[in-house]
Amino acid sequence: MKPSSYFRIALQQAMLDPLALPSLVNRGKMLRRIVKAGETRREAALASCTHPIPRTCIFSITWKCNLSCKGCYAKNYQQVEGLDQETITRVIREATGLGTYLWIIAGGEPLMVEKIIPELASIENAFFFLFTNGTLLNTSHLALLADTPTILPVISLEGDEEQTDQRRGNTVGRQIRQAMARLKKARIPFGFSVMVTHANVKSVTSRAWFDTMWHAGARFGFCIDYIPFAHDLNPEYVLTDADRAYKNRALAERKREARPLIFNLPPDEYAQGGCASAGKGFMHINADGYVEPCPFTHYARDNIRDKTIQEVLDSPFFHAIRRDMHHLPNPKDECLLYAHLVEVQRLARETGARSTETKQDQS
Repeated sequence: MKPSSYFRIALQQAMLDPLALPSLVNRGKMLRRIVKAGETRREAALASCTHPIPRTCIFSITWKCNLSCKGCYAKNYQQVEGLDQETITRVIREATGLGTYLWIIAGGEPLMVEKIIPELASIENAFFFLFTNGTLLNTSHLALLADTPTILPVISLEGDEEQTDQRRGNTVGRQIRQAMARLKKARIPFGFSVMVTHANVKSVTSRAWFDTMWHAGARFGFCIDYIPFAHDLNPEYVLTDADRAYKNRALAERKREARPLIFNLPPDEYAQGGCASAGKGFMHINADGYVEPCPFTHYARDNIRDKTIQEVLDSPFFHAIRRDMHHLPNPKDECLLYAHLVEVQRLARETGARSTETKQDQS
């Protein structure tokens, strides 16, 4: 299915919900305006530099979290000192000025950063997907989100309530269900994010579960492959080749239905032109300020505390990733850099990058 047809069908489905339609239309208009202005700034910046300007940045703004999920990738980091709110806002404004206009705000739990929603709302010409576990959403947050068309909340969960509790803790599934109900009642468009694992792959790709998400109010969602890391690893979550094949077949069917709109990652990334890491399409800033090629490649050379975004994008490490990695074969449509981690480690050594994980890899 062509992307244009996909989005058209998804819009038609969303229009079946007349209570949410005004908010969806408002945010759609805002997103189009931001994309148009962002592309203009991006083209101007590209004219005077020799490196790409990514449209998207994944920004893990804090290590703090009120949950302790099994297999959380953030637990692999050294977690040195974290970022203050002033630095977070400065970096977003700097990158937005260059033409990075789509932001995935993650953590930890972003809502543990005081006043993060009004800070994001104050930034013009950027659109934010706020990834949250939803358990801290309060009346004040809802009021701000209702009045801010540039922020879309994305609720992270693991499947049904039982599956969510197994990974995130007792009663978390119920709290997430209640958070979705509050968002729906407030007519705030929102999405979901689910980490697809060996344990949940069949349930979270099913029509029945997507129906549950749709009726809960979610109008889009991200299905993201579980990437195993040595620290806090749960072998039961690791996807097999058969799991990936099953997931891709099932999500292709869900896409034809477009109810809700769904993004299958990383396969959808490669369908749009291959690995987009290291600034080609996106970059990842972790909560210590180190800039990594992607959230699942924990190596960095530069920190936003002492380098500009332009300097990071022009760094030897990012240049090497784009030059030597992006063309490598990826027949399984898995995370390319994770699949070729040994090559990433070699490039890191050669360019002065280092591991940002709890135990630095010196191999």
